[in-house]
Amino acid sequence: MAKTAFFKFAAAALMLLAGTGCSALFEMSGLSAPSLPASVKYLLFVLQDRSGEYLFFIGAVYVSLVLLKKHRWIGAGAVFLLGLVWLAFHLPVSLYLESLGVDSFAETKNFNLEEARFWLHTLRETIHPDFSLKKLAVYLVFSLLSFYAFQRLLARWERSRRHASLLKLCMAGVLVGLAFQHTSSKALAVYFDNSEKYLSTARNFDQPVPEVSVARSQPDLLVYIGESTSTMNMGVYGYPRPTTPRLSERARLDANLIVFEHVFATHAHTSRSLLEALSLGVDDGERFLPITQRKRVSVVDVLNKAGVASSLISNQGIGGSWDQASSVVFKNAHKLFRQKPNASATEADLVEKVWDHEFFGQQLDTLEVGHNTRTATFLHSYAGHGPYHANIPERFRKPVDGLFTQLDPAQIRGNASGEAGSIEEYDAAIRYVDYSLDQAINHVKQVARPLVLVYFSDHGDDVFLGLGHDSARFRHEMARVPFLIYFNDAARKENAGLYEKYRQLARQKETSTLAQLPATLMDLMGIGIQGAAKNAVVVTPVMGEKTVLPPIMVRDTADGTTFVNVNDFALLPPAVAGRKIIDKTDDDTRIYAAVRSGRMSVAQACQKTPVSFEGVSRGIMLAGCPYASFAEKKQ
Repeated sequence: MAKTAFFKFAAAALMLLAGTGCSALFEMSGLSAPSLPASVKYLLFVLQDRSGEYLFFIGAVYVSLVLLKKHRWIGAGAVFLLGLVWLAFHLPVSLYLESLGVDSFAETKNFNLEEARFWLHTLRETIHPDFSLKKLAVYLVFSLLSFYAFQRLLARWERSRRHASLLKLCMAGVLVGLAFQHTSSKALAVYFDNSEKYLSTARNFDQPVPEVSVARSQPDLLVYIGESTSTMNMGVYGYPRPTTPRLSERARLDANLIVFEHVFATHAHTSRSLLEALSLGVDDGERFLPITQRKRVSVVDVLNKAGVASSLISNQGIGGSWDQASSVVFKNAHKLFRQKPNASATEADLVEKVWDHEFFGQQLDTLEVGHNTRTATFLHSYAGHGPYHANIPERFRKPVDGLFTQLDPAQIRGNASGEAGSIEEYDAAIRYVDYSLDQAINHVKQVARPLVLVYFSDHGDDVFLGLGHDSARFRHEMARVPFLIYFNDAARKENAGLYEKYRQLARQKETSTLAQLPATLMDLMGIGIQGAAKNAVVVTPVMGEKTVLPPIMVRDTADGTTFVNVNDFALLPPAVAGRKIIDKTDDDTRIYAAVRSGRMSVAQACQKTPVSFEGVSRGIMLAGCPYASFAEKKQ
């Protein structure tokens, strides 16, 4: 009787290992979940929720024991060590995989090897070992008991004795296979979902272009699209290092430059950000859908309808995540890439680099020859993307000042691990962006015809925590981007009302998102939607005008559709059958919105004295906190 009870219990344990749950164990033991002690409940929770973690480890133990019996000591040790590594890294890796969305997998399309290496480098700041001796002891005891039970079961079956080792290895293989399946199932489902959405985006952007009206005597446009440039590290936005000496001086002395202070990108990935920033919506009810699922009209197609010749000059090459935005938004524009079309990722790595300011300078000089029609020229830079030093000239690869030499890593990065080298490199890249943009402004300034430059970045980077711009690990600074408008003298003179309008809007300091960029570009060029056609597209307020801001960072993940809210009041998503919509607004963005609305004072937001340069910079970005407190402590 006792033997029968033992084997029933062992069978239930094996069913539990296979991921079928705890119900069989409850039924055979006569216990109910509410009657169990808290420690046992937690153990059962771990067995259910961490199946991918312990199944692999138990499978590794099985293989190790079989190898030990055959006196293959090295192989047994190596397999057991692999099980320990899996145990240490499974939880952080699986949590990261579960946070991936369709947008994350879209980055793998025609990826650039240099960008891939940089992304892998940023994972070091997220994937840390989570090792517990207590957990190891529990799993090891359970492994040994289950192995013994399985061995006893095999012993009762006479025909299995000759192949006992093979059957044990087969069981180990089943356990390891289940571990991989349980760990990656959600991520794989999202990946395959991405494949279809990647193909459907072009269809969603293939919408009728509305009829437009065009005002006379409006300026031409030069749109400079920055790369991975966060206002958190820009001196012109309050960052306490001289990363933008030229822009800072222009902001003080050149009234033609208009600086907008509170602008958000709509996504942390280039393609998703620019798909929204350079297109008009068709249905306002789609704002809680990822941008690739919305029906849109490219702003380039609207410009073409108005008789404006559009050109794209990209120093990024045609591969990588930028590929989708360039092929969809600019499908009807003249395009020029530094890299040849259809180049593989390996070929892209071999293309000789041409720095932004050189490449743009050459092309802009060519565009000025024989100019006889209205134009909108889009430049897309690469400086700012990691690895940061690799995309800027050597003469800019030195620290912007000596501040970090006076501080230890903890004073610079706070609780984040690692050295300050990546921050130094990023700040140096921002200083080069400042130089390259200043060169473009000088070009605009020297042009005789009315010309307006608009500068913004596709998204920012989290450099202090070393997360780059991975949307699965979103931080506030990944979406905080610069936005500048520069009127040359001719444009300011001939369009004085337009210039004054945007100067006043910048002074009002309303929060905006790049979803308002298409309306702004059309307004600057005097393009309006005619009559009944106004109902065919959604034209937002222009940058700086007060409005209810749409959600940003809208992503399809394994848990549902998530978004970030930059308003200080709740956004109510529509009820959609089969779609779970989740507010994933981070704490920093909530603080920022509360300060901007007046619900939280600057003093309240800044009451905690920062203990690191990262904390100071974050306080300046979120609430305009003073720099003096940390400076005094440092001394």
